[in-house]
Amino acid sequence: MRICSRCMMPETAETLGFDEQGVCSVCRQIEVKQDQIDWNQRGQDLDTLIEQYRGKYDYDCIVPFSGGKDSAFTLWYLVKVKKLKCLVVRFDHGFMRPTIEDNCLKALRRLGCDIVKFTPNWQVVRKLMYEALKRRGDFCWHCHTGIFSFPMWEALRHQVPLVFWGEPSSEY
Repeated sequence: MRICSRCMMPETAETLGFDEQGVCSVCRQIEVKQDQIDWNQRGQDLDTLIEQYRGKYDYDCIVPFSGGKDSAFTLWYLVKVKKLKCLVVRFDHGFMRPTIEDNCLKALRRLGCDIVKFTPNWQVVRKLMYEALKRRGDFCWHCHTGIFSFPMWEALRHQVPLVFWGEPSSEY
């Protein structure tokens, strides 16, 4: 089994790749973050973008929220540090465990945000799951498309100019 020559991550980690030096893709991403991104300039760019829209609409931004660490940190940062009025958008794909729902509710109440949640018709979801499994080999295709499209629909509906995704890949 191959392991990263730097961090010892095994090749069994999902989506991990290795370069010719045996360094994994996660270690290479860390290099980019540390060496090639000017975080001070990124912060200034974010502040400029925020100030362009702050207070001009009912909400300053939309934050798609799963309740995971990335979306939770993003929402906390925008509410507590940047002082934005965020509309939280949640897509219930039909597989949320009660503990996830409880944790989300606690976080959202503490941060004091308005929440829009959409739960699609389960009969339609079942048909989509079956078709997606047959055609794409992915029964949760409706989850992926809903999670990414629903926030955009809400941004249009509520005329919110900014959508902040709390995903690790968004920082690149």
